[in-house]
Amino acid sequence: MRSFFTVLLLITMSASGIATAETYEYPATISSTGTGTASAEPDVASVTFGVSITRSTPDAAVSEAAAIVEAAMAAARSEGIRGEDMQTTSYDLWVQEVWDEYEYDYTGEMEYVVTHYVKADIRDISKVGDVLSAVVGAGANSINGVYFYVEDTQSLYETARLRAAEHARDKAEQLAGAFDVELGRLTGISEWSNNYYDYGMAYDNYGGGAYGYAEIPPVTPGSFSISVEVSATYEIAE
Repeated sequence: MRSFFTVLLLITMSASGIATAETYEYPATISSTGTGTASAEPDVASVTFGVSITRSTPDAAVSEAAAIVEAAMAAARSEGIRGEDMQTTSYDLWVQEVWDEYEYDYTGEMEYVVTHYVKADIRDISKVGDVLSAVVGAGANSINGVYFYVEDTQSLYETARLRAAEHARDKAEQLAGAFDVELGRLTGISEWSNNYYDYGMAYDNYGGGAYGYAEIPPVTPGSFSISVEVSATYEIAE
């Protein structure tokens, strides 16, 4: 019986030795990355407007800021902006010591600052200048930014993705031809995407209210683009 187990053990060890001696040969491959871009004219503009108020008491700062923002939002609605397309993006209240610019020193008195900003989506981009003028005329003393985008980007992604895939395949075929080989089975695909804006004009702190102006500013939407990268890996046919 002992000799039987000894023979069986030797056979098992020999079989294991054969299995470990075998190695898998990975096929040679060609990888390439293609880029595709799709662009469209923006159909929505996003504007952030608001107010910064400094007063000697917190009640005065809060109430005045609220009144100005309400008036600015009403002015935006009068230009066709829906209530659901406006939302508060930030509201801050803080206290600070008064700085005397002539004495170049703090006075010991305290003052209160309120900032309140609202984002509005303008779905008729031809109205952007009118909306800016309206909110500034209603008292808003800060416009922190205007940017444009495409609301439904699905078709842009699909177009950019197809262009990137075609580009990746063309590059792989070109590489195969340069090395005098043939493309074989497709073994891997990956994708990355990015969107970006080509601004014609952007506004930073276009102010108004009691300290500025409220003329209708020129606004250029530029274009909205989506870029997709697709990588493909092919085996080299034998």
